[in-house]
Order: sequence, then structure tokens, then C-alpha cells
Amino acid sequence: MFRPLTVFIGLRNFTSGAGNRMVSFISLLAILGLVMGVALLVVVMSVMNGFDREMESRILAAVPHIRLLDEHGVQQSDTLRDTLVQQPNVRAVMPFTRLEGMLTHRGKTRPVEVMGLEPSLADPFMGVFISPDLMGQLAVHSNGLLMAGEIAKKLSLSAGDRVTLLVPASGGNGLQQAPKVSTFTVLGTFDTRTAADQSLVLAKLETASRLAGHPGLAQGWQVRVADVFEARQTGYTLLQVLPSGYRFSDWIQTHGNLYQAIKMSRNLVSLLVFLIIAIAVFNVISMLMMTVIDKRAEIAILKTQGFVRHEIVAIFLTQGVLIGLFGTLLGVLLGVVGALNVTAAARWLELLMGRPLLNSEIYPLDYLPSALLWNDVGMIVAVALALNFLATLYPAIRAANTRPADVLRYE
Repeated sequence: MFRPLTVFIGLRNFTSGAGNRMVSFISLLAILGLVMGVALLVVVMSVMNGFDREMESRILAAVPHIRLLDEHGVQQSDTLRDTLVQQPNVRAVMPFTRLEGMLTHRGKTRPVEVMGLEPSLADPFMGVFISPDLMGQLAVHSNGLLMAGEIAKKLSLSAGDRVTLLVPASGGNGLQQAPKVSTFTVLGTFDTRTAADQSLVLAKLETASRLAGHPGLAQGWQVRVADVFEARQTGYTLLQVLPSGYRFSDWIQTHGNLYQAIKMSRNLVSLLVFLIIAIAVFNVISMLMMTVIDKRAEIAILKTQGFVRHEIVAIFLTQGVLIGLFGTLLGVLLGVVGALNVTAAARWLELLMGRPLLNSEIYPLDYLPSALLWNDVGMIVAVALALNFLATLYPAIRAANTRPADVLRYE
């Protein structure tokens, strides 16, 4: 079998290590550093991709993509709703009323956001989190509430319990009056596993509108779109088919900062872990330089036997490339395993510590998501191998510049 001598020597140097224990130890550190850097980068990129995915599929599923508002309230109109649904990028439209309130139960209180909706139209908006049975119960109980599980837990509530809702009321002259007090029955709970779990309560539209002071009217229309990144342009399009007096808000106004924060965190954390790979590559340079110094006599003998400059370079390039291939591929293997199991590992760690790693009161999610993208893995492999190859060039050239006469003079 054909096997170039330079490749054979480089492969032997890679597999046999060095006679010097210090060189062998530094070689081990260089490879481990490359392995850990690549593995960490794969896991971190997967976690950040997971946050990106959950931002679209879960966080934005719990908030309106577009809200069309009229300060005088809107009358429910199937004709107008059908007109809105027929517009490009619009998936579903539903009337809504939103108001702030305070829930109280057995001396415990909790500020909440009450969302009044039409249960028969709510499936495209909340169907991801709420079963049809619970929506059916809300449709037939005018004094019933559905609330996030976190709220029920903090107020010690369960299905069937009675809870008091306090809603601020304003007089006609703008002066504050005594709050409206209403008693409701808890029909059930739901979990979005997002920050909405800290405040979201659902009620029937007619009930919420009555509490808001405009019975029979909705506050506006809630719109769900197909492409969330076209929500703003879609909002302007919808205003053109609506009567005058409407305005709109979109998810970019309410949650755009969160999306940008996730993007910025992804870039910054990826940069930091990328620097770990760069440090590991510097270790490769140190290791190869020490190998060159340790094997100066062997290099001088090879040159006296007829090895030319580019063949010496090829020997050390082979050794460096093999180190890069081994470290990168092992790092990718560990990183892929870690990315596929990081969510389960975080859940196990939570059980071990007895407390959550992420709290939806602070973070946008209460769990650690992960989404492994092979394009990112390929990019990481390419960057790691390219940096490792560049790091190998200088020690290889230094080895080729070895002068046999100077090395062998006292041998």
C-alpha cells in the first residue's frame, strides 16, 4: 500500500507521543483543550438555537402577534373579522379585552393580567397550551377563570375554588373610584412555561368587557400571523382595510427587546467559547514547538539523509492536522451528545438541587431548550480545523529551518 514517508513519520509522531514527559503532558492538554472548546461551542450554539426556536414556537404563541385597538371599543363583526383573515400573512383573528387586576384568596394576593377572549375562536391563539375541554368549560361559565399554574400555586388555588378579582375603576372625570370586586370560580390551570405564567388569567370576552367598563364591546382585535417577522408590515396592511380610528401594536414593541437580547447573548456567548478554541489552538502551537525542540536531532538526521525543506514541513503539518482532526471530531461527538441531552441534564440537576435553574419570573422560559443544527456543527468543525492548520504552519516552518550542522556538532 502506498504511504508517503512524510505522512508515515507524522502519523508515528502523533500516535507514539514524545520521549519528553513534559512534551507529552502539554500535548495532552492541547488535545483536551481543543476537545472541550469544540464540545462547549456545540452545546452553547444548540442552547441558543433552542431559545430562538422557543421564542417563535412558545413565547410568541403566548402573546399576540398584532393587536388592533380602538379607544372607543369595537363591536364584534363577523364580516370585519373575515375581511381581516383574508389579508396576506394573517392566520387567525379574535376580539379581545385586556385589563389589569388583583386576585386575592385567603389573604394572599397576586397582580394579574386578565385577557378576555372568545373561547370558540381561541384555539389558534391558546390551543398550544389549553385543552379544548378547558376552553369548553370557559365557554359555558360566565363567572369562570382559567389561570396559569404558577398563579394558582402561589395563591394555593385548585380547580373549583372561589377567588376574588379586584379591578380598578375610573370615574367619568378621570378620578379613581373604588375598585370593582367580583368573585369567580377557578375552572382549571394551564402552563405556557414562559413569563406569561406569572400573570396571565383568561376570562370570557363579555365578562372582561363588563369589568373594563365597556359591556358589549371588545377592546380590539388580536391577530396571529404566519411569518412573525412580517408582523409590523402586516399591521400597516390591516390598518388600510379597517375604519379610521384604529391603531396597532405588535410583538416587536412588546417582546422585541427580548428577541434582540437572545440574539446578542447567542453572539456574545459563542464568541467567548470560540476564544476557548483559539486558546486551545495556541496550546497546539506550544506543543508543536516543544516537539520541534525535542526532536531537533531526528530532524537533523532526516535532513542529512536527503529530506528537503517541504518534506520536513509536511511531517509536522501531518502531526498538527491529525491533532486537529482527533480533537475536533471527539469534541463534536461529545458536543452532539451534550446538546441532545442538555435539557434532560438540566431537569435532573433541578431535581438534585431541589430548585429550578431558570425561573419564569426572571427568564423568558423556565427550562433550558436545545436545538442542534448541523449547519452550525459544520461551521464549528471548519473553523476549528482551519485555526488548527494555521497554528501548525509556524512550528513546521521552524522545524524545516533546522540546521543539521549546528544540531549534530556535539552529538
